Amino acid sequence: MSTSASETHLVSEPEDPRILEANLNVGIRLFASAVAFVFLGFVFAFFYLKALNSNGDWRIHINPSQGYGLATLLCVLGATAFFEFARRGGLARAATRVWRPNLAIALVLAIASAVLLVLQLTSTPFPVTNGGYASVFYGATALLLVFWLGAVYWLETLLAGTLRGVSSTEEVSGGPLELLGPSAVACEVYLAVMAAIQLVFYVLLYLIK
Repeated sequence: MSTSASETHLVSEPEDPRILEANLNVGIRLFASAVAFVFLGFVFAFFYLKALNSNGDWRIHINPSQGYGLATLLCVLGATAFFEFARRGGLARAATRVWRPNLAIALVLAIASAVLLVLQLTSTPFPVTNGGYASVFYGATALLLVFWLGAVYWLETLLAGTLRGVSSTEEVSGGPLELLGPSAVACEVYLAVMAAIQLVFYVLLYLIK
């Protein structure tokens, strides 16, 4: 006795782009706020330990590399600026020739900043136990690296989506660039928050003595 198996094709309903955009707008702002509060703890620790200065151990002959700090800041700001230019000049007008090159530059700068953060952590000439400043320096830099790697991954997925010419919601309407809009707006919010955090910690860790 033979039986014939019938093939069942499951067709998934594409999500409404307006719902997707609303969810991303709310989600990224909640997440960005949570990230900012994480780093707010290091800001508090910096000023509290600096004011307390127990046994004069706040900052003992510690001078981190100004070159790494400034280069990292410039790469982060550059990645954020190039991505915003790509989003406004290319994505908003569905201009692939503007979107892809500027997004690629933003990704390269983002990767460079991640590499510089790793170099900061591995080549700093003082241990994490060398006073309060050293603890804040290593903790803040390590977390900046972790959260910035998320930004690098996000940029890579956006670029990969346009290089393939498709997106996960291509069936909805419009072209791939149009459909990447909500994700790009959310990514820009995250990049802007990370750039602001990087700027604050550059001032704290490299400029304030």
